[in-house]
Amino acid sequence: MSAPLLEVRGLHKSYQLKGREPLEIIHGIDFQLGTGECRPVCGPSGAGKSTLLHILGGLESPERGEILWKGESTRSWDRTRWAIWRRQAVGFVFQSYHLIPELTVEENVRLPAMLAGVQLGEKWEDLLDEVGMTLRRDHLPAELSGGEQQRAAVARALVLEPDLILADEPTGNLDAASATAVLDLLVKMVRERQKSLLLVTHDETVAGRVGTPFRITDGRLTEASA
Repeated sequence: MSAPLLEVRGLHKSYQLKGREPLEIIHGIDFQLGTGECRPVCGPSGAGKSTLLHILGGLESPERGEILWKGESTRSWDRTRWAIWRRQAVGFVFQSYHLIPELTVEENVRLPAMLAGVQLGEKWEDLLDEVGMTLRRDHLPAELSGGEQQRAAVARALVLEPDLILADEPTGNLDAASATAVLDLLVKMVRERQKSLLLVTHDETVAGRVGTPFRITDGRLTEASA
């Protein structure tokens, strides 16, 4: 039996607050994410959702526990190894889009490939067409609506065909109609490409459109049926 794409064992994370006892955010989390699996992580604000996603993306380090990628432990990975892995294996979609303001839509979408030294051919054009942004390719982020910016961000996240997409409240800054359209687009594109998606949200409706939720409360993760 093959190993899951991503496996987490006994993950802990706390922050040291000045003059106070350490505040533990993540309390011994265990879970697996299979190849092609789409799962939301839902829970109230401050529950540890974004912290968990940042740890899984190698943007923060856990205090204890282990993350395995395709069966390989990441415990010995240094910052360079994490950076190479993120570039090759992960696409990020953030609540605030995080497009580079000085770059056009086309340049933002092509940026991961340029940084990785990868030739895209016509793939970026196909992606822009798929997310409905072909006519906006020469526009700067400030000239776009929130929904348009997030569509560009989805294309950027998928441009290098990463195995894992990590989405942190991707619809949080959008109106209801734009949120539904962007969410459905993201899930459709991930599933069609047989990629895996872990999406953080506090919105139960959003979670229900993605898959069977993990629930995180006070830093502890449970299955939805638990």
